[in-house]
Amino acid sequence: MKRKPSALCPGDLIAIVAPSGAVHKEALERGIELLKDWGFRVRLGDGVFASLGYLAGKDQVRARDFTRAWSDPEVRAVVAARGGYGAMRILPHLDFSLLGKYHKILLGFSDITALHLAFWRELRLVTLHGPVAEMGPEGPGEYNGSILRAALTGEWPPGELRVPVERPLRVLEHGRARGELVGGNLSLITSTIGTRWEIDTRGKILFIEDVGEKPYRVDRMLCQLQLAGKIRDAAGFLIGDFTRCEPEEGQPSLTLREVLDHYFGGTGKPCLLDVPAGHGSYRATLPLGVKVEVDTELPAVRFLERAVISR
Repeated sequence: MKRKPSALCPGDLIAIVAPSGAVHKEALERGIELLKDWGFRVRLGDGVFASLGYLAGKDQVRARDFTRAWSDPEVRAVVAARGGYGAMRILPHLDFSLLGKYHKILLGFSDITALHLAFWRELRLVTLHGPVAEMGPEGPGEYNGSILRAALTGEWPPGELRVPVERPLRVLEHGRARGELVGGNLSLITSTIGTRWEIDTRGKILFIEDVGEKPYRVDRMLCQLQLAGKIRDAAGFLIGDFTRCEPEEGQPSLTLREVLDHYFGGTGKPCLLDVPAGHGSYRATLPLGVKVEVDTELPAVRFLERAVISR
């Protein structure tokens, strides 16, 4: 049975933890100030500023911080400080029988995809694929900030995903389909295939995005998804930003669009490009596990149910 967290209200406590990469203090402080400006209280995990190479401390410590935050009855939402790398490494250290006693908001993207996949697979919990706590000097921007706040407080969804005027959705393959939204970062999705947290795309709408991957690497990952039956089983596709994924200059290469056309063109299943989510400047919050409709006639993405429960 699907589970949903409760919406946030002014004064609620948000815990910020670092399940992945080492945290940048100044960038994190900007995110903390924004959450406080929105009326929330913020508490940092004990190990947020720990560092072990590219990790935010030892695996067991990051897992302990996450578990403490999640199992604290006062905490209403757990937000990842940043992505990077490392969330997969803490999965074996998480006790999902304990975590399953609490239904609260999990927010983050990129490497946090590992946690989104695990929480859906283990607990059938709706989670939020959206901005992490670290923030650049320019802030989240009106688009990113308004959608995130609406998702946290339950003002949206249901309803259509608002798309920037200057970044309209494009159609790769026509059609219409409904299904629960699953996915996230392509690298993490493919990395979990063969594990107990492998993505299930049967009848689902698959969302993917990535950063810093050359077209041949994207090709390789999509080929793995295809060979594993994940593209065949999905009902439709949403393609987010593939940031800094251009071919290497002077080297023979397919374009990213040619790669996407190869795997998603001719499937007879709706596929929309330029979904404003991922590592680009537009980072819409996408509730994962919520039923959506992909309609290429308009085109549009409609969220058909609430992501959080009103209190």
